[in-house]
Amino acid sequence: MPRRGKTEQASGGSTGTLAELRKQAQLVIRRLERAGRQQINAIESQIKKLNQQREALLAELSSAIGAVTHPRAGRGKRAAAGPARPARRAGRAQVNWEEVFGKLPRGSFRASDVRSLAPGVAPGTLSQRLTSWVNEKKLRRTGSRRGTRYTKAA
Repeated sequence: MPRRGKTEQASGGSTGTLAELRKQAQLVIRRLERAGRQQINAIESQIKKLNQQREALLAELSSAIGAVTHPRAGRGKRAAAGPARPARRAGRAQVNWEEVFGKLPRGSFRASDVRSLAPGVAPGTLSQRLTSWVNEKKLRRTGSRRGTRYTKAA
């Protein structure tokens, strides 16, 4: 006589528990993955902080060593061992454009003549100023494009 009880339990009753076990296993795996990601993020942030501390200490050491071995470092040519400093732009003098416009000749003149009145001005700035005076109808352009000349508008 065949045993029917065990085959019925194996086929019918165990599928529900197997599905539950799969769900539980998936939940456990998700929790472990999340915990692992959190630990990795925490370790990465610690590494970043330690790297920042290391950089600060290295900068401090190099400046201290540079001050001891090169007492005149920073004057004139930079010492090779010192930390890199950001480049400073040369300060440009403020130009009073109304005063420059007042000094322009009554007759015809070129942009190079204006440059002599405002020597420290960049070429692009000078061109923009001349164009704005033309747009404001304070100046008129005469001549060809290459030999552009300007006259004061009357």
